[in-house]
Amino acid sequence: MNREWDTQLLKDLPHQQQLVASSVEVFACHEDVLAGVLVGSLAGGTGDRVSDADILFFTRNGFHRQTASYFAAFEAGKAIFYRLIGEHNDKACFRKYLFEDLTSAEIHCADVAEAISLSQPCVVLFDKAGVVNSKLTDDPAPQHATFPVYPYGDEGLMWELLTCMKWLSRGEANAAKQYLKKLAAALPEPEGQEESHDDS
Repeated sequence: MNREWDTQLLKDLPHQQQLVASSVEVFACHEDVLAGVLVGSLAGGTGDRVSDADILFFTRNGFHRQTASYFAAFEAGKAIFYRLIGEHNDKACFRKYLFEDLTSAEIHCADVAEAISLSQPCVVLFDKAGVVNSKLTDDPAPQHATFPVYPYGDEGLMWELLTCMKWLSRGEANAAKQYLKKLAAALPEPEGQEESHDDS
């Protein structure tokens, strides 16, 4: 059964709570944004200070191709250290953020026709058109260990290293080392030897 959004859900994680609330405030007002869900550890109540606010909005009428001003509104006033902008395919886009206070967020916008399955844990932030139930599956949520490495090239390296840093901060050194080994194997050879800098 779906959990509904409750402002008390993240009461012990006010930074992430603010990020979720800010995204909903910006995106939910548009008529072509039909539903929003929070997924991942925060939705399951197991998140910590460095857990992502992982948010997915279901959209229609090509809204996912016209999101720039909405992302800009979400970003306004926030101290952003790193931003990754990309597309999953022609029906879904995303932005991933690392903020200067070490919180992070992923915001995905996907056309409602996209074949996306929602695993538990999942918290419904809003659902104007009753679309969330049709997306639910009993399959387990994907695990980081099964994710492809180096999917966004050099631009995504910082995000992948951030994930490893989070594992290390939780004492999950084996997970970090296993991922780093796969990442090293996937990296292309450097194009050229960079000039060394000697500050001495």
